Amino acid sequence: MPADLTSFVGRRHDVVAVRQLLATARLVTLSGIGGVGKTRLAYRVAADARRAFPDGVCLVELAALEDPALLPHTVLDALAVREQSSREPVEVLCEHLRASRTLVVLDNCEHLVAAVADLADAVLRAAPDVRILATSRQSLQITGEHVYAVAPLPVPDADEPFRPGTATQYPAVALLVERAAAAVPGFALTADNEAAVVRLCRRLEGIPLAIELAAVRLRVLSVDDLLRRLDDRFALLRERTRNLPERHQTLQALIDWSHDLCTPAERALWARASVFAGGCGIEALEAVCADESLPAEVVLDTVAGLLDKSIFTREAHTGHARFRMLETVRAYGQAQLAAAGEEAVLERRHRDWCLRLFEVAGDEWVGPRQQEWTDRLLLEHANLRRALEYSVSQPGEARVALRLSAMPWFWGAIASLAEGKLWLDRALALDGEPSHERAWALATVGYLAAFLGDGNALATFPERAHDLARQLDDTAALAYATHVMGMRQALSPDPASAIPLFTEALELYERAEVQPQYSDSLRIELGATYIFAGDVDAAALVLDELFEHCSANGDQWNLSYALWGKGFVELLRGEHDRAEADLCEALKIKRVVHDTLGMAFALEVLAWTAVVKSETKRAAILFGGAEKLWQGIGARQFDGQRKKYESLARKQAGDAAFDAAFEQGIALPVEELLALALRERVQKAPESAPRAAALTRRQREVAELVAAGLSNKEIAKKLVISLRTAEGHVESILTKLDFTTRTQIASWFVRQSANT
Repeated sequence: MPADLTSFVGRRHDVVAVRQLLATARLVTLSGIGGVGKTRLAYRVAADARRAFPDGVCLVELAALEDPALLPHTVLDALAVREQSSREPVEVLCEHLRASRTLVVLDNCEHLVAAVADLADAVLRAAPDVRILATSRQSLQITGEHVYAVAPLPVPDADEPFRPGTATQYPAVALLVERAAAAVPGFALTADNEAAVVRLCRRLEGIPLAIELAAVRLRVLSVDDLLRRLDDRFALLRERTRNLPERHQTLQALIDWSHDLCTPAERALWARASVFAGGCGIEALEAVCADESLPAEVVLDTVAGLLDKSIFTREAHTGHARFRMLETVRAYGQAQLAAAGEEAVLERRHRDWCLRLFEVAGDEWVGPRQQEWTDRLLLEHANLRRALEYSVSQPGEARVALRLSAMPWFWGAIASLAEGKLWLDRALALDGEPSHERAWALATVGYLAAFLGDGNALATFPERAHDLARQLDDTAALAYATHVMGMRQALSPDPASAIPLFTEALELYERAEVQPQYSDSLRIELGATYIFAGDVDAAALVLDELFEHCSANGDQWNLSYALWGKGFVELLRGEHDRAEADLCEALKIKRVVHDTLGMAFALEVLAWTAVVKSETKRAAILFGGAEKLWQGIGARQFDGQRKKYESLARKQAGDAAFDAAFEQGIALPVEELLALALRERVQKAPESAPRAAALTRRQREVAELVAAGLSNKEIAKKLVISLRTAEGHVESILTKLDFTTRTQIASWFVRQSANT
């Protein structure tokens, strides 16, 4: 859960109500104004409901996503699905979720409402056990949607007498007191300030974001002074914006006021930082936002000021600080940036920073920092998308889009091959002039197509890249194009025809001093080609050399493929135990980097190894698991070899037993499948039933009345307590027993009574 969403005040009734809705409805949309707390509520519901979804909860943040075409890619990223297929990503997503019991949380949908509606409809039709929880200022308006209106936090009613000492019973007051205490050491609700605090919360209309922004002001103002200044601002705002709803006026006024109380440097950084998507680190802020008016040396102190004022929130990732803004606050900054006439300049700076970052990452990808770069680039994926969107939408910038998108190592190792092809197609359509960037991009389309199973692209793009590279006398691009032509031949009925092309490409790579990830990947493909061509000794020589090379230079990604190739060779040589050991080492690396394609390769050959070791049931399960991954990718490799080993396994086990184990492998969750492949013991925590001792005596009485079918109002009357107290008891029971409905309470009570 994001750091800025961990504190949660009030909303207990909302949490229970939304969980009850999710128990019966498959699509629930939390709607409400910006800053009302939709995201916090969704994340709390998701955390509390996690046990009800065996396949997990997937949190998808959409605030920074601008291109609707990337929506399914973003959801696949959040699910950690290594989608490497030429199929439509929506189809891959639906296939992945088809048999899944998952809760998908789509946060901040309003700017993509049509695309989200289409995606949600497709997923819900394909995956009967998936639930979707969305947050949006606008409903999705599709069949089956249940809209839950998220209201501001309750405040004491201005028309009813207020009883001193009871203020913190109201969530809005409790939130203000908690946030003020965090901002002002020693702040507490007292008899002297309670009435003013209540008036302040009424004035803020219970809007959580407004309360949090106002609480920060208590560092320099008393509650009475704060209330007086707010009254002045709201009066001024009403004169200027009579057409805005009051709650929107309240929020706008609070953000306006927070902006007014910032220093000039803080205002500038707030606006300029809004160009980042998904947050950024301090070095990125210094690189993009600093200039003569905001020197780099003052950015750090300015960030501290914005953190103090709750404009920025801080998160920690792999030992590094990262800063974000709530989307409402970020949108305000974007408006300020546009009003200042700086939007175009900052978007260009952001794009240039992103380009430099990814080019440095490419230069350092092979080496001891590979894992560090993997973690960093995963965090910056949203910023890359924003930079690409800028480059394909601004005149004259498409060539930079080609540079940014023609990174096969990034799309293969970290992101999605299909997304990479999407950006390449867009950029190539915009820039048809001969250039190194175009030649490299054409070759990259062919490279991605080889793994995506896109035969049409693989048939044409390598030659186009090769011809252009020759025209330009571009040795590096010629090496890459020749490499991709070799890949195509390796997949043909005559794999040996690829060997001269690979050999030529290696010589050209060395002459042009191309980044080593390209030649290392080529050596893997060359080793596999020797295997396909029947020259196992030549394959072993190539793969052993590559293994030593990657072990020395820190390239874990290609090291795992070298291990896979070594295992394949050892299997063919009859060294079955060594084959399994190397294949398992490869699979362990693939699991860490979420490489679905690599997992499929490793599981496939592990299944063959199990066959020759006469572990027939294990082999059939691994065949099924590999098949599931191949289906997700959209193309299966090694059909000829698979038929040979599968036929042998069927003879050993019989068709019925093989088919049963095969289906078991398809049904296994990926983590359990990997544990089986690696011979790891799966530790399942025992499911303990909720104990009666978890409830107080009064709560047991309430549970008994719930089991008897009484409503909260009837329970309150029966026990001579207030309706609010009765509701609180029921909510506490639901929370303690991890239930979502009154029916579950009733069933639990009946079972408890039968056992006593």
